[in-house]
Amino acid sequence: MEESAEPSAALCQLPELDSVYEQYGGREAEAQELSQWLQKPGSRVAAVVADGGMGKTCLAVDVAWRLWRCRAASAGALYVDCRAAFSREALVMRLRAAAGLSGGDQGGMEALAAALGKMCSSDKLGGCLLVVLDNAEDPAAADGGAALAEILAQLVMASARLQLLVTSRVEVAVQHMPPPHTHRLQPLSAAVAGPLVQQIAKGVLTGEEARAVATACGCVPLVLRLVSEALVAGRLALEDVQEAVAGRGGGAAEGEAAAAVAGSGEAAAGEQREVTVMFVDMVIRSLPAAMKKVAMQVAAFSGVLTAGSAAVVMGVGPSSEQEVRTQLAGLHRLSVVLQHGDDAFVMHTHVRDVARRLLAEEAPPPLRTAVRERFARYAVGLLARWQKLHEANALKLMATEVAAQWPDVEQLLADVAGDAAAAGARPLLPGAGLLPLSAQFLQETSLLAILGSSDFLYAVGNAWMSPQYLTLTLRLVEATEAPAAESESESESESTGRERRLAFAAALLVRCEALMYTGEYVESEGLAARAVAQYEQLRGRDSVECAAALHLHASCLAGQGRGAEAVPLYREALAVRGAALGPHHKATTATITHLAMQLSMEGQHGEAEAMYRQVLDASQRTFGPSHNLTAQALSNLAGCLHELGKLTEAEALYRRALDVYRDTVGPQHRQVAFTLVGLAAVAREAGADLEAVEGLYREALEVCRTALGPRHPHSQMTLRSLQELLRERGKGQEAEELTI
Repeated sequence: MEESAEPSAALCQLPELDSVYEQYGGREAEAQELSQWLQKPGSRVAAVVADGGMGKTCLAVDVAWRLWRCRAASAGALYVDCRAAFSREALVMRLRAAAGLSGGDQGGMEALAAALGKMCSSDKLGGCLLVVLDNAEDPAAADGGAALAEILAQLVMASARLQLLVTSRVEVAVQHMPPPHTHRLQPLSAAVAGPLVQQIAKGVLTGEEARAVATACGCVPLVLRLVSEALVAGRLALEDVQEAVAGRGGGAAEGEAAAAVAGSGEAAAGEQREVTVMFVDMVIRSLPAAMKKVAMQVAAFSGVLTAGSAAVVMGVGPSSEQEVRTQLAGLHRLSVVLQHGDDAFVMHTHVRDVARRLLAEEAPPPLRTAVRERFARYAVGLLARWQKLHEANALKLMATEVAAQWPDVEQLLADVAGDAAAAGARPLLPGAGLLPLSAQFLQETSLLAILGSSDFLYAVGNAWMSPQYLTLTLRLVEATEAPAAESESESESESTGRERRLAFAAALLVRCEALMYTGEYVESEGLAARAVAQYEQLRGRDSVECAAALHLHASCLAGQGRGAEAVPLYREALAVRGAALGPHHKATTATITHLAMQLSMEGQHGEAEAMYRQVLDASQRTFGPSHNLTAQALSNLAGCLHELGKLTEAEALYRRALDVYRDTVGPQHRQVAFTLVGLAAVAREAGADLEAVEGLYREALEVCRTALGPRHPHSQMTLRSLQELLRERGKGQEAEELTI
């Protein structure tokens, strides 16, 4: 494989290879083998699979650079870090950002496939577009790998000249396609590992000692590097390594220990992980106190870190960034952090987990508290910046930043959720919720205002659908709730108490809306009623804040089928919002829409239709024809026209809404499910082919599973509608067996 004399003009996003890997990676033969396979005609998908510490990322990046330099990937080389992308939406978001698409661009996965296809067709050299998906075990963990397999298939179908190189700790599949070519990384051979250790520890270890160290470390690349660098620095001695192995193995011979680690099967893999963690722990503990403190603090990051972000979490000002950069460079020389581009680093998962454990178990309590609070403020600062970019319509820049730094927001949610966190991101400090989630913290970070912006949360990936987010909303209420009566007068001034009660009311509404999206209308009703009472007392019944609470209270009642009680509250909220914000404001049109829904349910379709047309006109004027709020207006008007028997216009509006939703919020959004059900009902009544109608219901039910969950009333309604249709088509048994 020869390197091209001329560089390609195509896009290359590959991170620079870690300098340590370039010096002594030990995977030259495997890199050549994988590169050659990817250059064969028809080679489309390759996966590098291994446990942590084996060097999957370095090998994949090495191979990608080889293909780029010899122009086998002349159409471009994209790199997508899947770390902490624990949902389909998060992975699609990162893929779109890598392809240069913003959150406001149209088309979802369809636009992504078109953009990738265009990159392939614009290349005149006949090479491929290579997409590297690194750390794919995180999206694979979301639903058993089904969403990942679907996305991989869609990428492959984008162009015959597109290739995928995936790294993962678990097996990966491509939907409806043969298994990918899988390269399973094993520990290095003793013949390679011994000389590598000797090369790193030149002048410190003899050849025989280097071989002994390699054997003791199980020939795992990460461990070889960490231990060898520690030996060179004099922080570990050969006797320390030998004693660790002897103590763990009960005095077993080194050769026997190595054989156990190098064996096959799950038991051997578990043995290998234990050895890796043991030595990582030993190395981190051996660091000088100041360097160990830095390592524990930067372990707060789940994704990429820089000197600037590390300085925030370490509590030093911008003037000290150069010193932080020097400290990170020192940790890199010791392989405690790894390069990830210019002035950017990542921590290997094993290293990060050990450093976090030491922070939790051994760091002084003030340091633990400070790290958690600083990191929380940093993560909320990311959300605040993205919200400003969203409001300024700088969607492409926002999408790029979200794709790169979303893991740290996921980490914030996990920190708040504590042990209640679902599979995925793990808390920074196990067993505890976020300490600084206080009224002062909320006021200083504006977290409540950020989380109250639903359209912004949609733009950054449906954050509220995670269990961690629901836990966050509960903590918000707890953090702002009134203190004990006997201490209130002593602990709060009148102005401070007022601000705290306003924060409490805002937290109630954030929690209320989150519960509404999961269908918990009874609990959310109580929260909304409390918020109304708070705002009425503090701001007045005719305030915009109280109107927002009245609107949500009405929605909670409507969700329980209590429309007669909801309508007066909607009318009251509308009067306040219309007067204060104007008839075209999105808050005003939201209330008009919900009021129209209730009027339509009560048979007042004429008045409802006029309201829906008013909202559609306002949305098109304010946001344009391709905005998700315009799609909502289209869908709502279509539903009303369905009730009036105007089926042709209703179907056309539903289809327009469906196209816009798929373009703006993606195919797995809850609004897509609502629109599909409406379209199916209209098509069925209009006499459409029942097989096509069944397909619409099935698609809607699939979206409900992802976006709403089985308990949501709309999910249950969709299930019943599909079951009814199946029975009508003579599929009674299938209808009975169907579940969500």
